[in-house]
Amino acid sequence: MSVLRQKIKEAHADVFVLNTLDDIAWLFNIRGNDVSYNPVATAYALVDESKAVIYIPAEKLTEEVRSYLASQQVLIKDYQQIYNDLGAVSKDKRILLDGSKINQSLFEAITPACAVINHMSPVTLLKSIKNETEISGMRQAMIKDGVALTRFFRWLENAVGSGELTEISIAEKLYDFRAEQANFFGESFGTIAGYAGHGAIVHYKADEQSNAKILPEGILLLDSGGQFFEGTTDITRTITLGNPTPQQKTDFTLVLKGHIGIATAVFPFGTRGSQLDILARKAMWNRHLNYGHGTGHGVGHFLNVHEGPQNIRMDENPVILQPGMFISNEPGLYRTNEYGIRTENLIMVTPDQQSEFGQFLRFETLTLFPIDVNLIDIDLLTKDEIDWLNAYHQEVYDKIAPYLNEIEKKWLKDKTKALSC
Repeated sequence: MSVLRQKIKEAHADVFVLNTLDDIAWLFNIRGNDVSYNPVATAYALVDESKAVIYIPAEKLTEEVRSYLASQQVLIKDYQQIYNDLGAVSKDKRILLDGSKINQSLFEAITPACAVINHMSPVTLLKSIKNETEISGMRQAMIKDGVALTRFFRWLENAVGSGELTEISIAEKLYDFRAEQANFFGESFGTIAGYAGHGAIVHYKADEQSNAKILPEGILLLDSGGQFFEGTTDITRTITLGNPTPQQKTDFTLVLKGHIGIATAVFPFGTRGSQLDILARKAMWNRHLNYGHGTGHGVGHFLNVHEGPQNIRMDENPVILQPGMFISNEPGLYRTNEYGIRTENLIMVTPDQQSEFGQFLRFETLTLFPIDVNLIDIDLLTKDEIDWLNAYHQEVYDKIAPYLNEIEKKWLKDKTKALSC
């Protein structure tokens, strides 16, 4: 809170209005279940130089949370009271708010004579740079997710020949495997299970009418994530369920080259995500191919799976990448009515080396689950790319295997075996 108050002062403001739920959850270190997939609570907040007030329905707070907030000198008021309190702010006060996110009714409640400073919420940037506790928690969450995914994909391999699996049923089964892990809170978003042509629909969601049967042929794209008390996960894997075509292997390998291009990037401090996006697309652009979504979005710590302000995409974003930021790395390629391919890991910005040219940064890959080598055209990969993939797969095995039984270890060992140049 002291850091936030300093940021408010630097913005030449007196009162800061918060109405973004994940900012409020992070600032007060609370979580809720008011929004599907996002562990946030419906609330507002005001912060000035002497007090912090959270406006939240009284029935949402347990005694434990009340005591905690009181110990942090946080005042608790009724949710609707913020309208009266904003209207009572003296006219000589300057109010800081994020005009791109505040709702109209709250804006209109501000005393008309008050000066309004429209600026990105300082909490948004503070929240994006994770501390050591959050980073440690995220590493634990990735292990849990890797264990659940190992058990799920092994089950899928054995069950796909039954002819009974569907996009909806495998999403439900994946949920069950994640739910077996301690401190599982729920999914971080609705699972995207896109079989064959459905995989080419970027934000596809199966329903009773579209629900396709999963057969032992073709390609399956599975984009999913979990909310654990330790952290938030988001992973996409594309797997072959039969014998892939040469085009499918080429497309998959081009996406993989882009993924590795981001994963291995080294860049000077001050770099923006838009300056790195080409690394994910270059191999595809060389063949006149492309994808129509961003390459990476920020990710919260047991918060929203989509979090700003950082990203990696073609659009310009003035926010620089800083150590401690979590971002997804998810290039893709989509053939309408045929198949979709996406390979997604979560990565973290971390310091690399200091030189006479300044501080350089790199990415650390956090997600722990193998990439389907049966879809790779190894002739399209360089030795450095093969070395990266082999090292990644070795790390996956080393970190996940201790939590598996012998049969599961054998399966994972096979999926992470090294490729030869």
